[in-house]
Amino acid sequence: MLYGILVLLLGVGVVGYYLYQQEPSSADNQDAAFSLTATDLLEAFQQDEASANSMYLGKWLEVRGAINLMDAEQAMIYLGEPAAASSISCLLDSGLQSTITAYKPGDSVSVKGYCSGYLMDVQLTRAQLLP
Repeated sequence: MLYGILVLLLGVGVVGYYLYQQEPSSADNQDAAFSLTATDLLEAFQQDEASANSMYLGKWLEVRGAINLMDAEQAMIYLGEPAAASSISCLLDSGLQSTITAYKPGDSVSVKGYCSGYLMDVQLTRAQLLP
C-alpha cells in the first residue's frame, strides 16, 4: 500500500515537472478565437466584465486599433484612444521587441495575443504584430 502511494506521488511529480517546464505557446501557432477592434473589446469589459471574461479570458484574440502609447524597452504597445482612461495593453512575445521600432503612435495595427484579463486595461500577453 505504501509502495503504491509513493509510486503515485512520484508519477504526479514527474507530470507536474514536465508541465511546468513546457514553453508557453506562441501566437504563431494559434488561431484567434475572436477578431475585433480595440474599442469593441474594451467596451465589452467595461460594460460587463463577468460576461467579457467568460467570452474572451484565456483565448487568443486578434485585435485591430491605433497605437496610443509604446514602450520599446518593455516590449509593450497600447491600443485605443489617446484620451481614454483604459486601453488594450499588449505585451509582445519575447524576441519581438525590435519589431516595435517600425511603428509610431497613431499607426493602425493588428495584434494577436492571449487575453489574460482586465485590470485598468485589457491585458493581451504573448502578443505579436500581424502584417
